[in-house]
Amino acid sequence: MDGLIDDKATDLNVELQESEKTKAKLVERSKFQYRENKRLKKTMESLILEKNDLKKDLSRITQENQKIKKRMKSVLERLTKIQELDHENKGLKEDLAREKEKLKELTALKSEKNQFLTKYEEAKKQIAYMVEMVLAERYDLISRLKGLIRDIPVDYRDVERKMKLGNKIKHKTGKNAQVALFVDVQNMFYSAKNLYNGRLDYEKFLEATVGDRTLVQATAYIVQTPDIDQTKFISLLKSIGYVVRAMDLKTGTGGFAKGNWDVGMTIDILNLIDKVDALVLATGDGDFVPIVKLFQKRGVRVEIVSFAYNTAIDLKEIADRFSPITEELLIKDSSNNFSKNQSERS
Repeated sequence: MDGLIDDKATDLNVELQESEKTKAKLVERSKFQYRENKRLKKTMESLILEKNDLKKDLSRITQENQKIKKRMKSVLERLTKIQELDHENKGLKEDLAREKEKLKELTALKSEKNQFLTKYEEAKKQIAYMVEMVLAERYDLISRLKGLIRDIPVDYRDVERKMKLGNKIKHKTGKNAQVALFVDVQNMFYSAKNLYNGRLDYEKFLEATVGDRTLVQATAYIVQTPDIDQTKFISLLKSIGYVVRAMDLKTGTGGFAKGNWDVGMTIDILNLIDKVDALVLATGDGDFVPIVKLFQKRGVRVEIVSFAYNTAIDLKEIADRFSPITEELLIKDSSNNFSKNQSERS
């Protein structure tokens, strides 16, 4: 019995010792947990402090971000303004380029104007010289006409009788009528060219103006220029039946060109005053009015055949008959080129 108690006491002692060991371990663990908790608490406090610092940093960053956004907005507005200014600058450059072109054109126009004024002054001098030449020529013509008229034998009784008869004068017609035709070729050429872009058909013209009357003489007056060969044209006129009178274009002082058959035509016409019953003048020049009056006083029928637009009004009115040239007597040209038209007349 005592041995059993001793065994139990021993077991209890062993268990007690084990309990003490376990308690010691638990105490150590509790101390360890305490230290860990204390450390964790410090860590938490540190983390809380860091969190607060981070919150402050976040708030600061947010504020800075707002400032940056405002700056970005300002920068974008400036960039937009810069783009607008760049676009305006581009437009201004284009405007400047256009203005430079206009300035070049104005400079060219100014140069042309100066050239024109120079040519205008030269033309004024040439025109002044031309007027002097024409006046001198007219004076010479009048003087020669006066001399010719003085030399023409006049039966004043016959003239007085014819003047009293006035419109009762009966002109010869048909084959009994002697007719002469005088053609101012230059006048005909330029009138046909400018008004109809054509040229006169001289064969048809001769037939139309003479009709069934007897032709005494058909004379064509030509002014020849050095740069145009009219040999074929002259040969053509002669083959049709024209007597051709030609003169060379003369160049006077200042380069002014002169070529006028008025005096020559007048002399030739007066030489036939007693040889024809009818006189046909192919010209629109009003300077021939005195010749028309003179022939009419001698009982000669005077007919004017010309382009209506280019014929002097007093010449139309005084003529016994005015016949306007129509397109039926023209040959159409395909070009306005002067040289081509002049050469094609042959």
